[in-house]
Amino acid sequence: MSKKEKSVQELTSAESKSIGFDYQYYFFLNEVLKIESEESVGYEVRDDVHIDKADGKQILIQLKHSVVTKASGGISNLSEKDIDLWKTISNWIEMINDKTEGRKELKEQLKYILNTSFILVTNKSITSSNLFFINIEEFQKGNISINNIRDYLADLSKVKKGKNSSVTDCYIKKLLKQDDTWLEPFLRNLEVKNNVDDLINLAKLRIKEKNVNDTRLEDVFKAVDSSLRKLIYDEVKDGNKVILTFSEYHKRFTKYFELGRSRKLPIRLNNPKHNKPADPEKHTSIKQLIDIEVINPEDEDFEDKIVEIFTCKYLMHNNLEQWIQDVDITEEQKDKFEQDVIKKWDNHFNNIHSKIRRKLRRVKLDDIDQEELIESAIDCYYGTLGMSLKIDETELDARLSNGYIYLLSDKPSIGWYFGWKERYKVDG
Repeated sequence: MSKKEKSVQELTSAESKSIGFDYQYYFFLNEVLKIESEESVGYEVRDDVHIDKADGKQILIQLKHSVVTKASGGISNLSEKDIDLWKTISNWIEMINDKTEGRKELKEQLKYILNTSFILVTNKSITSSNLFFINIEEFQKGNISINNIRDYLADLSKVKKGKNSSVTDCYIKKLLKQDDTWLEPFLRNLEVKNNVDDLINLAKLRIKEKNVNDTRLEDVFKAVDSSLRKLIYDEVKDGNKVILTFSEYHKRFTKYFELGRSRKLPIRLNNPKHNKPADPEKHTSIKQLIDIEVINPEDEDFEDKIVEIFTCKYLMHNNLEQWIQDVDITEEQKDKFEQDVIKKWDNHFNNIHSKIRRKLRRVKLDDIDQEELIESAIDCYYGTLGMSLKIDETELDARLSNGYIYLLSDKPSIGWYFGWKERYKVDG
């Protein structure tokens, strides 16, 4: 069966370009995570990525990502006449010989070459039959001469194979035009890193090497990734070059690594999906609030209040579940936290309703004014929401604290109205 022909839309799809941009970005992220004292890393400044070393030398890195596959399903190999290889070399030739940068003369070109490492990074593979890399390796080891390299390249330019052969031949001849004193140091400083892929997991490994706990790894990665993307966006928007020094890296990202090593619980504030149930009034927490007139289905802002209540509730529920799953806390710690919150609520409840409790020594509950009961319940509710809640060594913010109160009132383990246990049929 022949391969299905691609449609015009598929041929013009931006997917391959998009993954190429992502490949370049995530390689940059990895280099940022590797940065050392007195170094800096640049993004799309001198090259796709560049590194300034502490000794004053620089590394120029070109990234080439391919989605073209072989019949076996794997990514295609980097051939000796690969357009990605030769276009990269052509770019470096132009860069080295750039007159606008003051490198018109050979002396300045050599100074630039000797101070620079030229690295092509690709997800393609290199086979043992690739004579270009075999010859470069042998030359770098001192086993063959520059004349041998010239002879090989001259022969290679005459081999007519590949759809970009004519373009590649021009690039090969462009390299051959350079003086031996230019060509020798360039080839010695040339390097290709192949099979470089899965850069996201590699970045996570680099974060883990900074003693970040496994359970915090994903959170730290997301924080670093988001911060770096924002940095790039802000710098480009303001017309600045994206160059990150070690001190800037340390200032910007160390806090995330410290959080990853902290004993405090990681708090995830991503808005949960489905934060409003179909029948909110069936939930005991909502029934309680309607009964004490804190919310009213007839109010214009009723829906907004319901969304806010359930957002807080689900945020706390999701964090608790994740902490248990990641073994950040134990079930015993979770139970202890619940008992502590209930005790705090109980103390507050008894204080707020102390006047009503004294009256009940003389009259029945039905004889107490309903407005007084509701006012006391409202005071109890808002007072409880204002309590500071702490689980293990982590203080919860207002949304999570309120969310936990709503969870307890849903069971219900706590309430606001003086006779809440009888009203909501709670045993004990």
